[in-house]
Amino acid sequence: MNSKEKLLIYPFDIQSSPIVRHINLMGQYELTALASPNGWGFSSKDAGYVDGGEDIGLNVNSNFNELIDSVDTVLFMESYNKLDIKKLVYSKIQVAADKGKNIICTLNLEDEFFNEINEKCMSKGKYLKYFSPFKGLNKSSDMSNLDSLLEITVPVVFVLGAAERTQKFEIQLSLRENLIEAGYKVSQVGSRHYCEMLGIHSFPDFMYSTCLSETKKIILFNNYIKKIELDEQPDIIVIGIPGGLMPFNKEFNNNFGIFAYEISQAILPDIAIFSTLYGDYLPVYFEKISLSIRYKLGFETDFFNLSNNIFDFNGSKMLKSMQYLTVESELVDLKKQNFKNNNIPVTNILNREDAKTLSANVIRKLTGNADIVPAI
Repeated sequence: MNSKEKLLIYPFDIQSSPIVRHINLMGQYELTALASPNGWGFSSKDAGYVDGGEDIGLNVNSNFNELIDSVDTVLFMESYNKLDIKKLVYSKIQVAADKGKNIICTLNLEDEFFNEINEKCMSKGKYLKYFSPFKGLNKSSDMSNLDSLLEITVPVVFVLGAAERTQKFEIQLSLRENLIEAGYKVSQVGSRHYCEMLGIHSFPDFMYSTCLSETKKIILFNNYIKKIELDEQPDIIVIGIPGGLMPFNKEFNNNFGIFAYEISQAILPDIAIFSTLYGDYLPVYFEKISLSIRYKLGFETDFFNLSNNIFDFNGSKMLKSMQYLTVESELVDLKKQNFKNNNIPVTNILNREDAKTLSANVIRKLTGNADIVPAI
């Protein structure tokens, strides 16, 4: 008997692709349906088309109402594509609640609407799991009296990138899945606000607070990781770092790489994986990035990932926000052949074999085996 809840994700796009590719991390759910607004161009296509990776074996549907009766739970997620949440999503949340479906939501909901949906779910004996992106941002931390850095004795892996759309979350989930499969106990802090639904700690609220100094945030993050180490006794800790490494230009500042700097001051990693945007790079590019990280952040880069996303300067200028274009994963496989002789391996995380090789190489490095296997 299958005790898993049948799950529908809406609105599905590249933002939720890592969740779809690693749905096993959600444990109690079986992903059976994906829905996207008709104008997004995903209807009737395999879900793998959305992020340019391998086929997933589940097609996207544009008719939410056609799918709702066949599932137990609906996951309403933030999307990369712009969407009027009140106009297009609120009504679907209402439909899900009216039909007695469990609801998981990572979108920001108005308090009145949240209370209405929560009451409706409870009255029908269903649950509403709400992962607000703005929960407690300016509340003082219960660790705010701490004033020193503590030593982390468990190996730490950083996952950071040149920008947000560099597949950092895909790398984080792939590492988690493969390391657990290899028998390791993994503690993890993810780079998104809803990581708890995947068994991961979300990036802590206090790092976004405007009530704390940057010095205090560094100390708090260090102590936060130490508490996880003591409470969970893991074999390894994986930390996903939000944001980019440095500004693209004056207009697109990439958050100035502030999180990368603060976290590097809080903890030094044993292994660092850096993911970059797709581009026509010479091998020396990776050497320069490695040097930049060494001198700016104080640690060595052990592995690179070449994503299949390109920063769209023209589109970004026109829309006044950072825009990206996606290419097929096969192009990354071809491109990375130019770097097969690099001292630091370059992988394609959407290539299943590369993903396994990256995790295996992390294990080799941590266990002292210097024979790093190159990506295919």
